[in-house]
Amino acid sequence: MAPVEDGSGPWPDILACVKRVVGRIVAAAMVGAVLASQLAGNAAAEPELSLFRAEDCRSYQPTADGQVTQAWHLERLNMPEAWQIATGKGVTVAVIDTGMSPLGTPFLDASRVRTYDYLGGMSEKDGEAGGVDCDHGTKVASLIAAGRSGGQPYDVRTDFSGIAPDAEIISYRVLSTSGGGDSGGENDTLDATIAAVRNAIEEDVDIINLSQSAGGADPLIPQYRAAVEAAIEAGIIVVAAAGNADQGISGAPYPASFDGVISVGMVDRTDAPHAMSYPWQSVSIGAPGADLMALLPSMPRQNAPYSNQAYESGILGTSFAAPIVSGVVALLLEVYPGLSPEDVKQRLQVTADPPPNTIPDSRIGYGIVNPMRALTGVARPQVPNPGSDGTTNTNVTLPDPPRPNMVPAYIGVGVGVGALLVTGLGMVVAFTVPAAVRRNRASR
Repeated sequence: MAPVEDGSGPWPDILACVKRVVGRIVAAAMVGAVLASQLAGNAAAEPELSLFRAEDCRSYQPTADGQVTQAWHLERLNMPEAWQIATGKGVTVAVIDTGMSPLGTPFLDASRVRTYDYLGGMSEKDGEAGGVDCDHGTKVASLIAAGRSGGQPYDVRTDFSGIAPDAEIISYRVLSTSGGGDSGGENDTLDATIAAVRNAIEEDVDIINLSQSAGGADPLIPQYRAAVEAAIEAGIIVVAAAGNADQGISGAPYPASFDGVISVGMVDRTDAPHAMSYPWQSVSIGAPGADLMALLPSMPRQNAPYSNQAYESGILGTSFAAPIVSGVVALLLEVYPGLSPEDVKQRLQVTADPPPNTIPDSRIGYGIVNPMRALTGVARPQVPNPGSDGTTNTNVTLPDPPRPNMVPAYIGVGVGVGALLVTGLGMVVAFTVPAAVRRNRASR
């Protein structure tokens, strides 16, 4: 098995930083252009951003001992070994979803979580429902970044943890209800999601997780595409749910089908592509997404012990496979901070456990994410899966070692030389012109 090159050496890191800075400038320009276009067309005002009050979340009673289960996906992905290499420390993930709550739980330290709101806080309808619906966003955030205590689970009853237990979360509330899968409330439009993507660029996040789907007929798809493209141009890795087959979407699902996005399908406990995972040619990779356990908003309580924790078991959907991949990306970025969105996507695909059928599979793309191989740069095995029908293309071509792109350096040198020439010319003018004037006056 051949290693995946990580671009070691000073040039890739320097150039990656230059590219990231330039990308942020370009992304800001792209977002500005979209805003200008909207204003010119008398578009509706962009939703206002405010701090989200997690205490407004509808919360749940603690889960009884007998109902707390194990998180099977952690063992399947060999996470204890992966955590010896990285835990996501220093990496920030934007979760653009329903609201989420870090209250009443030892798993989500408030120092690692910031919560924002694009929906104007609690409505009268939310109040009648017992609080703001924060179920979906809390589950997604917990699958990414629920913490561990000294490397051990917080709850002695379960091994549950996020994939990147030291990552930071910025939560944006853009969906009013959790819905049945990867969709928000019936009255939610994409404008809040688009605004959140733009704000995530300004916040300089590393990863954006979008566990939601919309059909191509939505009139805001062009603006959505522009915002996501701007994020990717800025060097942000965008991970999206591929969508669930029962959502009623026909044709391409978005944002999963936008160029550059890592689209995530799901598998079950047997590694089989799940029938509920929306099949489409844009699917990049698969991850566990069935019969999972995650955190629910717990009853607010200071210094809450694990016995106060509310869980939900048996959850299903590509909404929950996507944050697992976002967590793996956070581990990658801790170890290789210079990786571009294209680098990350390619690395995940090349190191994935291959699907049982032809690559790419319509439901799980290039296979099931493999954190250890992604982190260590080892390509997938050159043999078919045991369940293969013999048609799997298992020939893996790894990219050549990346060569430093000298263009930014040449540009920088050229700008520097040009500045020196201009300065020198200015000095010559400053000295020679007055002298010539004086000589001319003296000759009169």
